[in-house]
Amino acid sequence: MDVLITLFYILFSICVVYPPTEFVSAGFTIPQVFDSFLGSENMNFIKYHMKRITITVLIHASLPLGYVITLWCGGERGEWMLSSLIATALIPAYMLYTVTCWWEHDKTNHPVVKALMPYVRHRQDWRVLAADFNIEFRGVDKVSLPLSATSKVIATQTWVIKVSQYHVNIIKQSDCTLVATATDTHNLTPTGEEEVQFVNIEVIPLRDDIERFVFRMSTAALRELQPRLDRPVRVPEHISLMPPLIERFVQVFKEHVDQNPVYHVDQELEQCIGCMQNLAEVKINKRCEPTEEVQGGPPPCQQCNCRVLWCCACMARWWATRAAGAPSSWLAARGSCPVCRAVFCLLDVCFCTSTPTEPVENQ
Repeated sequence: MDVLITLFYILFSICVVYPPTEFVSAGFTIPQVFDSFLGSENMNFIKYHMKRITITVLIHASLPLGYVITLWCGGERGEWMLSSLIATALIPAYMLYTVTCWWEHDKTNHPVVKALMPYVRHRQDWRVLAADFNIEFRGVDKVSLPLSATSKVIATQTWVIKVSQYHVNIIKQSDCTLVATATDTHNLTPTGEEEVQFVNIEVIPLRDDIERFVFRMSTAALRELQPRLDRPVRVPEHISLMPPLIERFVQVFKEHVDQNPVYHVDQELEQCIGCMQNLAEVKINKRCEPTEEVQGGPPPCQQCNCRVLWCCACMARWWATRAAGAPSSWLAARGSCPVCRAVFCLLDVCFCTSTPTEPVENQ
């Protein structure tokens, strides 16, 4: 019985400290349970996280005491129970004393307030800066990216913020440099068809009174963060960031199209109507053998009579956004012309060369 109680309580404690997706969806996390007490993060970011960190450390410090009480409720009456009860009770008692010190002396010892203090001017009340910070945080021009179930990174117009369980790091964008320090890649499927790359970002302050910190996010999340930063994240030469899946598909698509015969057109190539940056360079020209349509199978290829309108990259993106199934099966699928909807396969996509007709000279 004691073993079952111990295993159950260990599982419960792990879910409290590091809540899984199921707990988050069900609303069984500390911020969600105490939502009415904490208030709105968007309206008062500083006060919200001051309360959240206080509640979190008190609950986590009480978990050992809760284990002893759970054993007692389960019928355990050993001689060691009293001493264990006293020992585990000292942990939340000490944490309660620490929390009391945080909220005394104008709350300047609280971890959230300490993160703000380097930006408080001489003889200025930290609440003035907190009020300005909260006003900026309410703006819609910020990005909030989750790092895990208990942490996230936020970028506003002025600030970079990392929120974790027991701490909040706050730094002005003008006072720091973001540097990629390491990357690691993981396969999402056993066959390796889908990969995700994570990158460690170190925030290096330009001031000695600000603590440096590190966060880890996917390269996809990093691309969402970049537009909100005043300066780009520095990536050393020995670190290579994986391009998005769609861009990798574009490269493979181009390599396969390059193996098809070149299509000659008697006109000058125009700008691609998709991106208006590259020259329109591909033509859908039916090359595969005619086949009978099989019920339930892919439709047969058709001849496309549209003129050259698209570059290879835009055609590949059009193909990929309408492809179904795993990325490894995209090339074997069928596409449709963006204009006339004629069905075609990869063998029908050809690069073009322009051979304009020369004007006939008057005799």
